[in-house]
Amino acid sequence: MPYHPFVTRVVPNMVMRRERMLPIRGEVLVGTGNRVHPSDVIGRTSVPSEVHLLNVARALSLASTDLGPYMRLAAGNRVEEGDVLAAGSGASRLFGQSYRSPVTGVVAGVSNGRVLIQSDRQVLELAAHYRGIVINVMSGLGAIIEVKGALIQGIWGSAGEGFGVLRVMVDDPDEAIDPEKMDMSCRNAVQGMIAGSVDTRLMDVVQAMPFPVVVTEGMGRFAISDPVFELLKAYDGQEASIRGTMEARGGAVRPELIVYASYAGGDAELEGRPEFLLEAGSQVRIVRGPHMGETGTVTAIPPGPRELATGGKAKVRGFEIRLDSGAEVFVAQGNVELFG
Repeated sequence: MPYHPFVTRVVPNMVMRRERMLPIRGEVLVGTGNRVHPSDVIGRTSVPSEVHLLNVARALSLASTDLGPYMRLAAGNRVEEGDVLAAGSGASRLFGQSYRSPVTGVVAGVSNGRVLIQSDRQVLELAAHYRGIVINVMSGLGAIIEVKGALIQGIWGSAGEGFGVLRVMVDDPDEAIDPEKMDMSCRNAVQGMIAGSVDTRLMDVVQAMPFPVVVTEGMGRFAISDPVFELLKAYDGQEASIRGTMEARGGAVRPELIVYASYAGGDAELEGRPEFLLEAGSQVRIVRGPHMGETGTVTAIPPGPRELATGGKAKVRGFEIRLDSGAEVFVAQGNVELFG
């Protein structure tokens, strides 16, 4: 029975197509054939306003829900953030106390001790995020950009996206990033981070960071795979786009780093749906067990289950793999993914 494993792409030279879509229908500012830079605005839309219900009577500790004597603005009036909405005056027990609007907008109504404010509509601009050529425009929705460069897919991402210059901050794939090395040489570097792994105790900190983090191996303490590290070193100093977004659309959207650089190893292939069939000759990475993180080539697929080298009587189906280090190992099916 054929085995269809998870696939991670690590490719030095590829032509990719990426969608850039507005969240709601708006205006697309580019046309087919246009060259775009990551910072170029390619679309614009107006985001619907929000409605804010403010309990002013409770905030001012009023015994009555009648705000009439205290309101400084009426329905239909425009209000800026920080403007006084309600306050006491004269002999009022609220003299000196006031309630200021937390938002900018229009007073939509006053009733039962509450003030309804409709905030302003906001203009949202969609950046290209990628450097490439627009090959298709979807009217009012977005565009598809064709990109050429190296692709490194991650296992996990913290959302968000950024663009800048790739800087390799370590000399060894097992070395942790030293914050003291992030000096002025990192100015204009990629607005994000790519790492082999993240300690699970730091997950909340990582997700709160204002830039995307892409993890290539998994959670815990694992070095970046040698093929990934070598590719990053080869493109050190080149412009790149990083995206931490993950979507469960059949595994189609993965956190990734795209580096815009020419590669001397031949023509770029067009990215397509990866071939999920694992067979003899397939390039793989081991994702669990004693050889986790190592890469190699499948040399044989035993026809039946076998015992693992770790001992025990349980038998599993798996693959004979020649690791890049030269060692020959047998690895269970569930511990292997296609790689490259």
